Amino acid sequence: MKLTRSKLFWFAVLLVAVSLALILSSAVTGKPTFVRNLTGAVVTPLQNGVASVTDRLTDLFGYFYRYDALERENEELKEQLRAYQKLEIAYDAAINQNTALREAAGIKARRADFELELCSVVSVTGNGFQSSLTLSRGSLSGIEAGDCVITGDGMVGFVDQVGLNHCVVKTVIHMDFNASATVSRTREAVVACGSFELASDGLLKVAYLENDADVKRGDVILTNGGAYPPDLILGRVEDFRQESHGISSYAAIRPAVDFTRLSTVFVVKDFNVEN
Repeated sequence: MKLTRSKLFWFAVLLVAVSLALILSSAVTGKPTFVRNLTGAVVTPLQNGVASVTDRLTDLFGYFYRYDALERENEELKEQLRAYQKLEIAYDAAINQNTALREAAGIKARRADFELELCSVVSVTGNGFQSSLTLSRGSLSGIEAGDCVITGDGMVGFVDQVGLNHCVVKTVIHMDFNASATVSRTREAVVACGSFELASDGLLKVAYLENDADVKRGDVILTNGGAYPPDLILGRVEDFRQESHGISSYAAIRPAVDFTRLSTVFVVKDFNVEN
């Protein structure tokens, strides 16, 4: 037969025989054969490569999953934060309103004749001799130019401009402020006004005093009727100084109200005028 005469045929038979012998030898001795070693040398790196790629893909998909989860968690935390901020704002508003109502009750207890309008301070503009506030109420609430603006501590200023739903208030240190006043300790009648020189220090002025006037540091200065209700606290004497011309003196007054810390004020829309 031609097939049995072929060298290739006998080579294949020899290769099978050798392989069977090696397999039987490995089975008997328990040691890896050359074929198994050769197969392992080829297959193991491939297996390691596939495992490495699989691990990397698993890590990559895990990263994207964790990223999505973290992103969802972050949005949930942001939503919770927004909810807490709304609650905090509502709480602060309630506290401020409660404080303002108690303050109004205290003012009404002392001055039952006052018709008050509670206003929020929208903004503080200017400083010194141009100091003014913008409030959240206007003519629709019955506020008029010239109305007095107060807190429980004392006088803030007067309404200068009025819109439908807002008004502008010039403070007691503004250059345009001028009021009849009195020194509470001595009941001496004086004039309180804004001062260009003092306003930069946040002070107003009691002007035209005698050089030997009985005015002392700490004396309380009150309004004395006229355009504004009487006995509103304007402030306290901080210093007594002589005018540059030497003919008269003046007192530097620290306002009773800190304009930079106001959130709510009261506009006195009406009061009893004393004769």
